[in-house]
Amino acid sequence: MFLRAGIAAASATAALVGFTGPAAALPSDPATIFSTTLTRIPGPSCAAIINATVVPQPRSGEFGVRVRITQDGDFCSSYRVAVEWRNLDTGRENGQSHQVNERGELQQAPDGVITGFGMGPGAGRVEARIVTLYDDGSQRELEQISGSASFTLG
Repeated sequence: MFLRAGIAAASATAALVGFTGPAAALPSDPATIFSTTLTRIPGPSCAAIINATVVPQPRSGEFGVRVRITQDGDFCSSYRVAVEWRNLDTGRENGQSHQVNERGELQQAPDGVITGFGMGPGAGRVEARIVTLYDDGSQRELEQISGSASFTLG
């Protein structure tokens, strides 16, 4: 009950106040945080708050994203969380998604970290955003306020 009220309050606050601009830092800086993603998810009165942080990777031009999901509702269905990125210097863009099960647990992402993104965006300025998708293969986005971050990869 309190969690549902908290999600509703966070949604209302975000709508009234707005989000801060995207973070600008190197992925080696642990403070590169995505703005919060708020989303409705399949199921009666189901919603989620998604917080994410950029995680440095060992190879140049690559990054990971640690995702933390707070989900509430009854009989929620699975959905997908995607990270979409664009390298502003090269124009290259890509992304990937992972399934979130009915309990709000990110699947096939050890320690909640999404990595890979093909070969990564490469060196340059990167903008990334978190989106939620139906888990039916259609790539249709759920109703959401997407979180975003901006950072530079070496």
